[in-house]
Amino acid sequence: MKDACGWASNTVSGACSVRFTAKFFTEKIMSTTELADIEPTKKVSWHHGNLREEMLQRGLTLLEVRGASDLSLREVARLAGVSQTAPTHHFGDKEGLLAALATEGFHALMTDRMSALKDGMTKERRLRVIMRVYVEFALKRPELFHLMFGPRIADKRKYPELMEASAGSFQFLSNTISEFMADHSESGRPPRFSAIAVWSGMHGLATLLADRESGLCQVPDEMIDDVCTGVTNLLLGGLKLPHVEAETPATRGGSRKK
Repeated sequence: MKDACGWASNTVSGACSVRFTAKFFTEKIMSTTELADIEPTKKVSWHHGNLREEMLQRGLTLLEVRGASDLSLREVARLAGVSQTAPTHHFGDKEGLLAALATEGFHALMTDRMSALKDGMTKERRLRVIMRVYVEFALKRPELFHLMFGPRIADKRKYPELMEASAGSFQFLSNTISEFMADHSESGRPPRFSAIAVWSGMHGLATLLADRESGLCQVPDEMIDDVCTGVTNLLLGGLKLPHVEAETPATRGGSRKK
């Protein structure tokens, strides 16, 4: 049975959940065996004003094939059909290019989220879909996902557009959680706390699943859907519980001896 998003759906513990289809576990932007088949862009195919966009798209392709460490400005220039100095002119250096690619990643994540949301969804349904899209994105584009959130760009504050895109992504999640929590105000939990808790849980899961090829992730492919559903249920169930303030040193150990 498929829902409005095109995913198979089921009901777990009375709550609506979204299930992955096989394409999310196998889809890749491009395999390494296809790199030799990438044809450089002909200069007549892009307009001068689209040059930066063309280099970004070529960079995104190379990122999934090469990884951030082995991606080079020279190869991006060659595939974009431009001079070797063009990437430097637009991005400054390699880190500048990676920051621009990470920014594109946040925009792509937002596009995926908006495409998955449908009219008539309940607040909980919307939140569940947004949480699942986050994991799907990491599975489909692992190198880009790690670039967006990992340490490869040492100081992301140097890139205002990246910071703005990142903040917008978190704010979108936070707003969706606030809408969901409006029906569970009895929990007394601050909205930002809820957003950080949900993001932490889904980000940890997405990172583990995106690193499955390393052999460290203990979740086999056939269990990914069940694990994602379980984590989602745990996180949303926890949001509905009364908020408990963290203990202070005084409440943990009583009065200190002088």
